[in-house]
This record gives sequence, C-alpha cells and structure tokens, in this order.
Amino acid sequence: MTNEQIETFMAVMTYGNITLASNFLHVSQSTVSSRIQLLEEELGTPLLIRGKGHRNIELTAYGQAFVPMASQWSSIFLDSRNLRTLANIHTLTVAGVDAVNNCTFVPLFNHHIERHPDIRLQIRTHHSDEIHGLISNRTADIGFVFSRSPYPNIISRPVYRELMYLICHKDSPYHDDMPCTKLQPEDEIYLHWGLDFQQWHNRFFPPERYPIVSVNTGSMLQHYLDVPGRWAVAPMSVIRAISHRTNLKYYTLSEPPSPRICYMLTNRYPPQRKKDAIDIFVEELEIFIAGNNDICTFEAWMLEHNLPPALTT
Repeated sequence: MTNEQIETFMAVMTYGNITLASNFLHVSQSTVSSRIQLLEEELGTPLLIRGKGHRNIELTAYGQAFVPMASQWSSIFLDSRNLRTLANIHTLTVAGVDAVNNCTFVPLFNHHIERHPDIRLQIRTHHSDEIHGLISNRTADIGFVFSRSPYPNIISRPVYRELMYLICHKDSPYHDDMPCTKLQPEDEIYLHWGLDFQQWHNRFFPPERYPIVSVNTGSMLQHYLDVPGRWAVAPMSVIRAISHRTNLKYYTLSEPPSPRICYMLTNRYPPQRKKDAIDIFVEELEIFIAGNNDICTFEAWMLEHNLPPALTT
C-alpha cells in the first residue's frame, strides 16, 4: 500500500469521478484506475462500484469503511514529510465563501491575528462545493459554508444564522415590512444565496421574469444599487460591509427568506499538529459570535422555516 494509492482513493472519493480525480492529481485516468485496482487487490476487497454507462462512482460498503483509515494514513504521511518544520511552523488554512471572508468574519480574523501572532492564518475564498472538497482532503483546516456537507469524513456544525433584508437606494419607494408582491423582478439585483433562498425566490418571482442583473458575491451588490427602485436581498453582515455607501438603505420584508445558516466544516481526522490551532480558532469564533449583534448563535429551531414572528422583523 503506497501513499499514491491512498491519495488517489481519497481524490476519487472526494470528486466521485475518475476524470475529475485525474485532473486534480495531474495524472491520466488509466493511472487513477490502475492505482485503485492495485489498492483493492492488496486489501482483497472492492472499494468502488463500477457501472457501465455511469459517469459517477460510488463507494462500496468496504470503501466507506476504508475512508477514515485512509484519512488517518494520509494525515500521518503529511506529518512525517514535514517533521523537521512542525515544531516551528503554525499555520491554519480557513476556506470560506465570499460573504463570510469579506464581510462577517473580517473582525474575527483581525482579532485572531493580533492575539495569536504565532498562528499564521491562510484565508481562502471559494464556492461551497469547492470548500467541501478542500476540507475532505485536508487542503483546508476549517471551512465556512451555507450548505450541509455530503462527505462522510467531514464534521458539519451549524454555528450562526443571519436574517435576510431588502437593500436598495435610499430614494426607492420601499419600507419596512415590504410585501414581496410589490417588488418588481425586473428591478432586482439577484444573488443566489442557497437552495432555501432559491425556493423562496421561486415562490414570489416567476423564473421567466429575469432580474436586471445577477452577481455572485455580496460585495458586488453595491455597484448596481445606485438607481432608485432597484433592490436586492442580503444578510446583515453584507449590508454592514457596504454601509459606507450612504445612498443605500435596508428594510424588513413581510415574508422574508429563511435565515441563512452558516456551517463550520472540519475534517474528522485533522493532522495532529493542527488540532491546537483549530481549537484556539474555534474558541475565538464562539466568543466573536456571542458578542456580534448582527448574527446569532445557532439553535435547533433555526432550521425550521416557520420562525417566531419576533424574529422575522
């Protein structure tokens, strides 16, 4: 059993596809298949379900059982390669979506840098799907996304929630408790905030009526809200981040989208050398959330769509 075989198995497990795994590893598809076959022969059991005409690959029951063992093997191998520098280097890679990295957690990151100069933060911005993969293969140590994890070797923990508001030019004819039926789709600056948001959006705004423009990061909203009447929906952290634009205002909606639930992702088998740094960051995170008025710590009821009335205003 070699590290190349383990690395290849983890890549196939992460991407669920030979082609994508080969692209990630920068090797041919035949090399990926050969490594997996040799690994299966050594273990004496099939790890993957191979079906004709099926592009994606699934793990067998043995393959699922092998995931935590492979993760630990890979972790030990990485530690052994960096043995000389482990005592002197403390790095923590945090992968988050744009709204988290550029809005919500900027004060947290700055505070962590000041209090723990011996831990070098590496902050990376990615889409949610990419972050799940980075945590699964331990390229990143902590991830923050707004969707649950489909990977068996990832611990997904809800950490906070944010309410969603209407944001617009200050001269727009909108107000608090704004009915969604009075908003024109043709005036919307649209951002896909997740599946729950999309379901809410489809209920009030027919898909055949297109928004004036679509963007993919919260920071981009401000560039298209200079015209009275245009509108968007955003969480408070994003609104605060662009509040320097004095021509913008925000209002509550009569039937708002479900609050956004932010999930913290960590690998079940992190490198041993990273555990202390991860624990320190998580402790700072909990303190930050508890003291932030724009976000709230997670509670079980927040996963429900029918929120208490006091929390929708």
